[in-house]
Amino acid sequence: MTGAGAQTRWIASLTAPAEIEYDSNPSMSTGPAAGTTFFRLTPVLTARHVRDADEFGVDTQLTLEKSSNQDVAEDRVDPRLRAFWKHADPLNTTEVALVYDVSAVRDLGLTQQVPVGSDGSRTLLGLAASWSRDLDPRTTMLAEFAQDFENFTDAQTADFSRTSAALRFTRALSERQSWYAVLNGQAYRSEASTGAVPDPTAGLRSTVVGALFGVDHAFSPEFRVDASAGPARYIEPVNRNGWQANFKAEYTAERWFAGLELLRAPVVNAQFGGLVMSDTMRVRVRYDLGPQQRLELEAGHVRETASRSKRSLATVAWVRQWNESWQVSLKASTQRQEGPEGTALSNRIGVVFLYTAPDL
Repeated sequence: MTGAGAQTRWIASLTAPAEIEYDSNPSMSTGPAAGTTFFRLTPVLTARHVRDADEFGVDTQLTLEKSSNQDVAEDRVDPRLRAFWKHADPLNTTEVALVYDVSAVRDLGLTQQVPVGSDGSRTLLGLAASWSRDLDPRTTMLAEFAQDFENFTDAQTADFSRTSAALRFTRALSERQSWYAVLNGQAYRSEASTGAVPDPTAGLRSTVVGALFGVDHAFSPEFRVDASAGPARYIEPVNRNGWQANFKAEYTAERWFAGLELLRAPVVNAQFGGLVMSDTMRVRVRYDLGPQQRLELEAGHVRETASRSKRSLATVAWVRQWNESWQVSLKASTQRQEGPEGTALSNRIGVVFLYTAPDL
């Protein structure tokens, strides 16, 4: 039952990718590597309940993975759940979300540096909250907070918690340009014993605070740039100054899209522990071959000077939309990780069939 005048609706959708992929080095071993073929089914169910200014949502995902070589990679069943509540009124928007995610360490990609040569799991439990308010017709304030707990089955990788927060003020000068200022910070804590991490002096506690000042400008309807930079200061384990920055450029044409992102920011190094400054570059290109097929290219490179490590990942895919519900894609990718322990290289090729039911 709903009250008089209440507007209530349910929205649900289902996507179910089925994938066959060969990986030449799934555990990212620096020595002789054995490959395996993966068979994956990843159903994703999303549900939304909207009632007036409130929205409740649940995103569920289950990754079922079968490996042809159990000595290299074992079969997996990995769940993911995200539940959120969002409230929006004419001046304020509030959102709270809970996340539970179990993933293979090898699937973390460029996000974290993890030990090579292992077939471990990462379990993430997270809480995120945000609140925005329109201070006047041109000025907006946004506050964000996140608390994550990450646990690893690999004994070499220390479990940790990360707390992050940011406060942003945005001032729109016109429909095409806005200026903004951000105060942000992160705190890393690990409960591991000093013998569990290679560098105990840097691995147990780490805190960084900083600021960003930037501009978002649309040079034309097709071309937009967002650039910011500012100081970053490490409070622990030692006091030192640094800097952070972000640059994004996007260009959209009739048949293609291109995006470039350059990012310098503190991130967690899961292998050695602590927050380290990371330099990241990402490139995305999409080209429409016709109304039902396209080419997609994604490439990324991460460098962490403090840990003397580099990671790169490049993927190219051909995508064909059969009809409203079915899509097929052929993809190939290569991943490389360099560090003090050596260099690991993995090449992958696969085919993905995607079924989508947008309105259940």
